[in-house]
Amino acid sequence: MKKKTVKLVSAVVVLGVLCAAYEGVNFYVTSQEEKETEENDTSVDLVSLEADDITAVSFTADQNEVEFDKKDDSWTEKSDANFPVNQDTVDSAVKGVASLTADQEISDVEDMSQYDLDSPQNTITLTTADGDTTLEVGMESSNNQYYVKKADDDNNVYLVSSTSIEPFMGTLYDFAESGTFPSVTSATITDVKVDKENSYELTQDADNLFWNVSDGKTTEKADTTKAGTVTSAVGSLAYDKFVDYNCTDDSKYGFDDPYAVITVKYTEDEQETQKVEKTLTIYVGDETGDDRYVKVDDSKEVYTITKDSLTDILDSTMSDFYNLTVSYVSVNDLDSLEVQSADGDHTINIVTETVKAEDEDTTDTDSSDESSSDDEEETTTTTYKLDGEDLDESTFTTFYNKLINMTAQERLTEEYTPEGDPAYIFIFKDKDGKETTVKYYEYDTNFYAAVVEDKVYLVNKMNVKDLDEAYQKMVNPDTEDAEESTSDTVTEEN
Repeated sequence: MKKKTVKLVSAVVVLGVLCAAYEGVNFYVTSQEEKETEENDTSVDLVSLEADDITAVSFTADQNEVEFDKKDDSWTEKSDANFPVNQDTVDSAVKGVASLTADQEISDVEDMSQYDLDSPQNTITLTTADGDTTLEVGMESSNNQYYVKKADDDNNVYLVSSTSIEPFMGTLYDFAESGTFPSVTSATITDVKVDKENSYELTQDADNLFWNVSDGKTTEKADTTKAGTVTSAVGSLAYDKFVDYNCTDDSKYGFDDPYAVITVKYTEDEQETQKVEKTLTIYVGDETGDDRYVKVDDSKEVYTITKDSLTDILDSTMSDFYNLTVSYVSVNDLDSLEVQSADGDHTINIVTETVKAEDEDTTDTDSSDESSSDDEEETTTTTYKLDGEDLDESTFTTFYNKLINMTAQERLTEEYTPEGDPAYIFIFKDKDGKETTVKYYEYDTNFYAAVVEDKVYLVNKMNVKDLDEAYQKMVNPDTEDAEESTSDTVTEEN
């Protein structure tokens, strides 16, 4: 037992020695790395000022001299005291150069032109009670650094991180306190009117929330998804750049003859109990790069908005919102459907009956003459008749769903004159007595033209073929392989 103890103690001692040796080696390596770093450190203190002591900063922006002066801890633009200065932005920029360390010093430079310092692209001057400190900014290096020299030093050039210099290399409005685009959510929008070369207006029906589209002459139901694309685009608009806080010349940005005027009506909750309708007017001016100038309502502030964010709003015309469903009449509203084709005419009637039946248990010990209407139940039955004969409900609904959900690939906007007789005529009559007639004409090798009043829809022939097959199953239920039969009125694609 004593031998084992001695061995254990020896092992612990050896482990301790090894740990101490490791710590020693690690300390030595770290010290050497720090020493090498210090030896390789080429940084130089270029500007050493207290940011709070700086009372003015000047530089070049948009090829103009800009100067911000500080009084009572507040910055103002020297040439325009009303300019909306973003205090935090100026403070941050000034702090970036007040205490500035150069990454490298290049001594005894004979030719300043090799760094573009013979004609600096910017000159930054910091003013304190002790005088001015001026930095001249030359070209940018490939390592995100700028070549910089002090105005009173003609011999030395310094490489300075672009992080400190970049804030001064933009525009005056980079230092402006900009506004934000009015907050409008797509769900609260009830009307969007776009006045432009091909104007249109989308209006939401307050009762059923469907959208209608108008060009000022005609109005019709709009495709809900396409209308939603526009309202979503409006709700997503955001300013890109701030360019003018006090526009006094509309022609400068194209507002004297706007490219478009977008008027948006929307609702906003007030006091959590009342909705108030509000209006936002967006004036869209000239292009500037990938943006367009905009201003809203009666504000004199001018911003830019990316053209891409305006595309869904400005590039649309009334025809883009056409509802491409050819003829939708709910089966619940249908009274009868007449079908005319080359293989004969057929009429489908919807027969709805409501029967009142007394409860079976009418022997209540209470007064026998108290059989009130509460003891009666209404039973509604719907049957389908084809030319007066019973029609299988499933067969009819399969056909009818294909008919009312027929969707066109496009609507013709030019005048259309059919050639020949229609392949199919469908006459819908609803329970209010309103009739809707749809005529299908062969248009070309790929499409049928479905004509509803003055509207012409181009429908894929394969969809009409599917409709015809369902129709044949309905009118010829006993025909063998009825699903394979096709009316002579339908021409298959080659």
